[in-house]
Amino acid sequence: MPDTQPAPAILRRAGVVLLALCAFELAWMAWRIATGADYSYSMIIPALVGGIYLVRGSLRAAFFLVWIASVLLPLALAMIVLTLLQPFDLTLTQWQLDPGAQLAVLLPLLLFCAVLHWLRTELLRQPVRTAILSSGRREPSAHLALGVGVVLALLALGGHQLGRDADLVRKAEFLAKEKHGEEYHYYATKITPRDDMEGTFVEAKVQAWRADRIDTVDVFWKEK
Repeated sequence: MPDTQPAPAILRRAGVVLLALCAFELAWMAWRIATGADYSYSMIIPALVGGIYLVRGSLRAAFFLVWIASVLLPLALAMIVLTLLQPFDLTLTQWQLDPGAQLAVLLPLLLFCAVLHWLRTELLRQPVRTAILSSGRREPSAHLALGVGVVLALLALGGHQLGRDADLVRKAEFLAKEKHGEEYHYYATKITPRDDMEGTFVEAKVQAWRADRIDTVDVFWKEK
């Protein structure tokens, strides 16, 4: 069935959705800051600018947002995968002890993926593509942009794994066990080597867990 909805209406609806999400994000940010919780920067500024231009019917904004959404979608999925690159028993214990905290991490990522997919799909509808071509611009290379995103996502996942020096991981987990006790399992989540004039120092954060408890153990040592 031909897509008969006019391009301006599609663009306007996509813009309204982006602006509504920005309003929600601002409210969420204000609540997190007011309660003293951590808050990391999101895509609120680009989304706000893109939403304003889409509401105004900008085909140029639609062109660039297709590229942005296509590149970011695989990267957002990679972020979800990164949260799972840890021992399954640790993940299971986290969900059993504090499912609310795990949902607070996972749901925004899933929502982000859903919004990117929806936005990409809307802006690639035939009326929008036809309007872009009619304006003298070339059609957005959505498949190429998606491919770029996939490559970047694979590099991010590969870099995360390759960046985990096995010797440093083992030492961090060994020191955490000495410090925190034998009754826990250990997994190094962050290792930061630092060189200065006195040698190489390593800081690490290690997750220590058992069936009824999860702790974060900080360790520090001079490597050489």
